[in-house]
Amino acid sequence: MKKIVQGLIFICVFISLSGCIATAIISTAVDVTTTVVGGVIDVVDVVTPDIIDDDDDDDDDEKNEEKEEG
Repeated sequence: MKKIVQGLIFICVFISLSGCIATAIISTAVDVTTTVVGGVIDVVDVVTPDIIDDDDDDDDDEKNEEKEEG
């Protein structure tokens, strides 16, 4: 009977620790992914800083052309 109780306690502790270990692994993976994505965004921002501004300028030019035609 004592071995059965010890076995059940061991299983319960193992299951509890498994959840903690899984949570730690997932948390670490999310942190690494966030760091990598943040770095990629910084690189893209440095390499191509004016894409949005250029697109906005093109839209303004198209609107001005439509006004001149209409």
